[in-house]
Amino acid sequence: MRDKIGIVGYGICGGAVEYGFKKDADIKYYDKFKDSDTLKDVCEHAEFIFITLPTPYKGNRIDLSIIENTIEEMVPYTNETDKIIVIKSTVVPGTTKKFIKKYPHTNFAFNPEFLTEANYLEDFVNADRHVIGAENNKIRLRVSALYTNRWPKTKVFQTDTATAELSKYAANCLLATKVMFANEMYDLCEKLGIEWHEAKEIVTADRRIGDTHLEVTTNRGYSGKCFPKDIVAILGVFDELGVDASLLKTVWNKNLKIRKIKDWEDIPFVVTEED
Repeated sequence: MRDKIGIVGYGICGGAVEYGFKKDADIKYYDKFKDSDTLKDVCEHAEFIFITLPTPYKGNRIDLSIIENTIEEMVPYTNETDKIIVIKSTVVPGTTKKFIKKYPHTNFAFNPEFLTEANYLEDFVNADRHVIGAENNKIRLRVSALYTNRWPKTKVFQTDTATAELSKYAANCLLATKVMFANEMYDLCEKLGIEWHEAKEIVTADRRIGDTHLEVTTNRGYSGKCFPKDIVAILGVFDELGVDASLLKTVWNKNLKIRKIKDWEDIPFVVTEED
């Protein structure tokens, strides 16, 4: 029997979900900016409804309004059913629990994506791991089975929603930190007359150190859709909870200082203008 999957939002992440499951599932998707099925049709059709919507930052906090408004439209079709809303958009820890509390008659899970823009389709089907966060073991097992039936050799982490949410931010923040480390080493190499790419090759021969995110581009630092908005969003959580985030603040502020083209400011749905 083929699974019935819905996708709400059809950008990079939504396209990857369709690509990964289309051989074994009947899929409908909704995107308000594209020719697609209606949200009602998607919700009524699907057993698993993946939310792959943007989560921009606004000021120094994440802006969840797009997801909040969409879920409010979805729950009339998911309340008192076995359907599961699977949030794949990057959201700060505690977000999925808030939806569970607000909509207790709908099932929710959180399932982060770990994709690169350049190879997002292949990244999805060749994932290092799948992370399934839910507050209910039955929901965790159902979403996990959706993945293990297709990729039985890929490691699956079953955990609570907040841990799953944090895992995405921790991964992106660590990779962004590697970028800034490489930029500082590059500057030192320039002063010393050393070729950074040669030193980097020696350093990354150590199996404990991954060889990604250590290239230094002409534009310097990092940009794109994910790193800037995710660092700003998680820094907002640190500040809200009164936890010292001096390292990550340095990573972000140094990037603002050296990055020549802050292209994320012009990418749709990365930054929401403040009121």
